[in-house]
Amino acid sequence: MDRDNALHTARELFEPALWALLNELEKATLADLARVQHMDLVNSRAIGSVLNGALPAAAAAVELEDRGLEVSYVKDGHCNKLSGTITFEGEERNVSFELHLSGPKGGTSKSSHQYAKCDFQVCDIEEQSSLFPYDVEAPKDLLFFVACHLSGTGASIARAFIKFADGIDQRMLETHRPLTDARIEREATTKTDQRVGAKLKLKESKRKEKENGSTTNQWRDAAPGSK
Repeated sequence: MDRDNALHTARELFEPALWALLNELEKATLADLARVQHMDLVNSRAIGSVLNGALPAAAAAVELEDRGLEVSYVKDGHCNKLSGTITFEGEERNVSFELHLSGPKGGTSKSSHQYAKCDFQVCDIEEQSSLFPYDVEAPKDLLFFVACHLSGTGASIARAFIKFADGIDQRMLETHRPLTDARIEREATTKTDQRVGAKLKLKESKRKEKENGSTTNQWRDAAPGSK
């Protein structure tokens, strides 16, 4: 199985659904969590537990099942996962996603999942191409991490990546937040302003006719008798 293609296929199929869920967690969970008195937003274990517990309600709020994913509780891992199906290389596979905090504010308490945290500048397959193809045997059921980088305040999600959770390689693929109508309009305005640029209006120079019929430019200090 070509692992790069698998990541791209997973992003193509589930990127809108994943960001619908992440946006809901951001506005309805992280935002409220930031207002909780004495809450330590640096504690990634605490934030991760809250987000994991909020997954079922957040998924229902955005009708995630209509987008091809559903939330299920895994007793062995004591966590909620997203599950669905994916057709890849002519074969239908079960796929699941685990939400993890990554980046500077990330980390996980599970020793087997420590590799969920890594440097996207090194591991993003769109930023750093692999030296050799990852074409290895893979189980029918595919497990991915959704590695989320929180913002500096800890109250929003700055970036989110998809990566394999089987520990074979550390590479990942960034997903992109859909543009809202307001953001589309703002970016379009910015591009227009940059393209047009500032306009400088120049006043016409005053010309004074002299007695001999010649003219001179008072502002440009032209030589007498010149035009």
